[in-house]
Amino acid sequence: MEAVDLDKDQHGNPVQQPGPRSGTADFSQPSVAVAKNFIATGEYRRARLMLESLVKEAPDGESLLLLAQLELDNPTRHASALEHLRLAVAMAPQNTEAWLTLANYWSVRGQSEKQRRCLEKILAYEPGNHDVRDALELLLTKK
Repeated sequence: MEAVDLDKDQHGNPVQQPGPRSGTADFSQPSVAVAKNFIATGEYRRARLMLESLVKEAPDGESLLLLAQLELDNPTRHASALEHLRLAVAMAPQNTEAWLTLANYWSVRGQSEKQRRCLEKILAYEPGNHDVRDALELLLTKK
């Protein structure tokens, strides 16, 4: 995945700070849905700021995961991403997307044992997930 500058839009232009003059940013009622809209329009910094606000006020698995996924695109934010992923799986232990994102985090860093544990967590509550089972078998045959 290509690194994304969270302070620029999809065209590489600086992103305006959210505030009363911004026509597209409404932080009066932050939500994951609004953050997803910002992401869809390439307003990554606004999405990150909104998600950080949500996580600070009332963290939940979905907002933590989305924030972590944004942070993973920025090499300077990987430590924060890991912390948010750990919180996401702790708050929503049956969130397959969060476990897969965490497994991928460890895979990219060559931590196959930690990757394996993430995949096994998924299979513990979703034993019929053939994609995860196949990924685990592939991981085990690489050793």
